[in-house]
Amino acid sequence: METEFKYALSDPSVFDEIVKNAEINRMGIEAVEVIDMHADYFDTEDFDFRKKGIAYRIRQEDDRCTATIKWDVNVKEGLHQREEFNLVVNDERFADDPDIEIFISSDAYEVLHRAAGDKPLRKTISMDYQRRQFKVDTGKSISCISVDEGVIHHMDGHLVPICELEVEWYYGDEDDFMKLAGLIRDKYGLVAEDRSKLQRAFE
Repeated sequence: METEFKYALSDPSVFDEIVKNAEINRMGIEAVEVIDMHADYFDTEDFDFRKKGIAYRIRQEDDRCTATIKWDVNVKEGLHQREEFNLVVNDERFADDPDIEIFISSDAYEVLHRAAGDKPLRKTISMDYQRRQFKVDTGKSISCISVDEGVIHHMDGHLVPICELEVEWYYGDEDDFMKLAGLIRDKYGLVAEDRSKLQRAFE
């Protein structure tokens, strides 16, 4: 299960302010990572996955290629909760002709097969963005705070900007995670984003 808050940003420098914030610093910050990402999303010609609220993504994260399935999405006031399965792909060429068989040993396979059977997949959406992130250990929970900046290549061909902040719960006390996210939201006047990047690509 993935649990995270999403916030739309007009100014990505908010992330730098969070890093410097003394109250957050006392919680135990790890070094900021910078990751270049290219993501491709796949579906059938009939968009069977989209109709069922499923996302099939292959993302290049610097030198690592990861295939991800997300489903059973629940969103409220910027809080996104969904089932998620990630699989590191050894051959980045898999993105040239992906299938669902790679997930056969996981619950994600049944989700995909029920939605689309053995229909061939095609790329529908791609995105290019840079992520800056750091982990926060409060002593009660561990979370990751990140900012994404880049573009979505819309279905119609135009570019949609990406500029959003995420606070993701890794593990520990969930109430403590909620408190951390609320602290950041209130201090910086952040606006909840209920749409995923993929949803924005179809609007």
